[in-house]
Amino acid sequence: MRKTFCYRRFSTRWWGLPLLLPLILMPVSGHFSARLQLAEGYVYLIYLPLAMMVAMLMVFDWAALPGICVALLFRYFPLISPPQALTLSVLFLIAICISWAGYRLHARNRWGVGFGELSMAPIRLFWLAFFLPTLMLILLQMVVTLGVLPEASTLFSRDPFTIRTLINFQALLLSCVSLLQVYYWLIRIVKNPRFAAILWQRLQRQMAEDVTFRELFCWGVLMTVMLGILTHFRLDRENLLTSDYTLTLLLPLMLWAAMRFGHLLTSLSWSLILIALYQFREQFIDLQTQLQHLAIISSNLLVFTVTIFLMAAIGTHQRRVIIKAKRAALTDPVIGLPNLRALSADLAARAHSTICFLRIPELDLLSRTYGLQLRIQYKRCLAGHLRPFMQPGEEVYQLPGFDLALRLDSAAPLVRVEEISARLKNYRLTWDGLPLQPSVGLSFCSVRPPISHLHELLGELSAMAEVSLNSGLPENLQQGGIPVQRKVKDKLAMLHEVQFALDNDKFVLLAQRIQGLRGDDYHEILLRMVDTHGEQLKPQVFLPVVHEFGMSWEIDRWVLEQTLSFMDQQRAALPAARFAVNLFASTICRPHLAKEIGAMLQRCNIEPWQLIIEVEESHMLSDLTWGNRSINQLRELGCPVAIDDFGTGYASYTRLREIQADILKIDGSFVRNILSSSLDYHIIESICCVARLRRMKVVAEFVESEDIAAALRKMGVDYLQGYAVSLPQLLVSLAPAAGEKINP
Repeated sequence: MRKTFCYRRFSTRWWGLPLLLPLILMPVSGHFSARLQLAEGYVYLIYLPLAMMVAMLMVFDWAALPGICVALLFRYFPLISPPQALTLSVLFLIAICISWAGYRLHARNRWGVGFGELSMAPIRLFWLAFFLPTLMLILLQMVVTLGVLPEASTLFSRDPFTIRTLINFQALLLSCVSLLQVYYWLIRIVKNPRFAAILWQRLQRQMAEDVTFRELFCWGVLMTVMLGILTHFRLDRENLLTSDYTLTLLLPLMLWAAMRFGHLLTSLSWSLILIALYQFREQFIDLQTQLQHLAIISSNLLVFTVTIFLMAAIGTHQRRVIIKAKRAALTDPVIGLPNLRALSADLAARAHSTICFLRIPELDLLSRTYGLQLRIQYKRCLAGHLRPFMQPGEEVYQLPGFDLALRLDSAAPLVRVEEISARLKNYRLTWDGLPLQPSVGLSFCSVRPPISHLHELLGELSAMAEVSLNSGLPENLQQGGIPVQRKVKDKLAMLHEVQFALDNDKFVLLAQRIQGLRGDDYHEILLRMVDTHGEQLKPQVFLPVVHEFGMSWEIDRWVLEQTLSFMDQQRAALPAARFAVNLFASTICRPHLAKEIGAMLQRCNIEPWQLIIEVEESHMLSDLTWGNRSINQLRELGCPVAIDDFGTGYASYTRLREIQADILKIDGSFVRNILSSSLDYHIIESICCVARLRRMKVVAEFVESEDIAAALRKMGVDYLQGYAVSLPQLLVSLAPAAGEKINP
């Protein structure tokens, strides 16, 4: 521990590592700086000491200045006279101090942010990569022009407007743009060796998610081949591959790395490539070349460097933004819990999961009483109450409205679900000193990926959680042994069949005659559906799906339009025909149903008394609902209304006092056993008596024999319907030209 403390102190104080490192790095940087001796004088292709000094400031701030000053003196005192060495060192320090002060003032507390940060790129490019070399050029040019320093000891000549000056200036720019980052990382690792592991982690994070080892290997092989051609292969001078033109082929390879591998790997590899190119420059740079050609090569590499680094920074920034956006998209911004997308992703990533659905409908009333903040706080606290019980990787998910979902990894879900249920019952939230404990419905099911219908599955769980609110027990969606995902899949498949039938007129209308004992017969419209395989399906197969997914009105409207259109077309042959059409209870509850049906009747020029509306009695048809209002409006319009399947479900004698109707249809379950069950006989007899008091006509369904028909006639039933009276037949067969009958 003491050794670590001493090293930390040594690595931060000006007399320690900031003083020692420049003395080591300055001669190394001078050795690797590429310099050419030409007839006009020597020129630098890349000048590394300047990048090293700036990197020292990037790591140690102003504490690096003493070490930089000593390193400059040690570098120039053996080469030139002491006054000239001192003058040159002072010029370097002035330029470095002014540039660093401007950078610190502009960057403020973000001056030490790591490389690759796109928002800091313009500031660093200006102060450290452009302003500093430019200021160095101006200061050195001034002292050379004034004769303070000889031309041989500096990078510049007396005439500032020469190709040699331009090449040396580009060398300073290229060094500050490309090698600054390499020196920075090297110095940081020396200061804190653990920074190497941090760099490795950053390098991995910056790569695109779909980058593979094969892609990296291919890029590395291509880059190695290109460097080998440029630096080692001895080919004829006239060969295009050994010319400086081959340098341009490096750009697409580096842009590939910039867009795929991240800023860190791209900038590090390109910086090392530049050093290698200049160390083996004899292969592609002719020592007898003209200065203009050399200036073009240097400017191209400078432009390449800026382009590659900016593209790498932009690509890395875009990936970082996309990752943040994806993470934000998986979390509800208000509640702070993972959302439905996160649930879908987690289910897809696990081989087996158990979904628990929590329904808390009382939160609606509590939210209206105490405000929306109550709902938010309740869900947050409930999630916190459940998390200690959950295993690593399991989570609570926010769902719209007043619901939550849990995902469990347990191999014995029933036991854990019961424990969760017990924990839910013990939870209460104290709000303004008042303990609140709303009821929570809990349903669950086990699933395996792939889960292609998650929203529909959650809808099924929501319905079961509603049942749990009444039973007080967790409800299993998989009761009966049928896999829940298969049930949902079958429902969606049937939904697609229904939609296909609607779009392509694949529904078939049948008509069954209802015999009136006074000779006033009419027909009931029956619906069948032809699926994509050509099979005809009965209503009990597809109508539950129609009702569940809210397609009731689409189906009822299609039946009404087709029936009225048939009546209009056969007006001459069937002038007084009457047809009864069954409508869903949800359709009856449409506020403007009577107006819509009235418009259809008027469009087809059909009298209202020719259309009988059959309604299956439901709890929705109470005295104060739109359902009962629609019935009254239809009767005022002139359409008779029949209550279907009376005696089962919600139908009762109490309902007869609330609902005004013209026809009462006795459910077939009573009619079928009328000869063998005295109870059913008396029930039908009492229904007929009540109907007479209400001035309603009675229809008996499922009349399957003549004996049953005779018994019903004696009771005073007005209409008979069943196989003993008539079999269902195609609606179009009622036209005079057709007479084909089909089996039901």
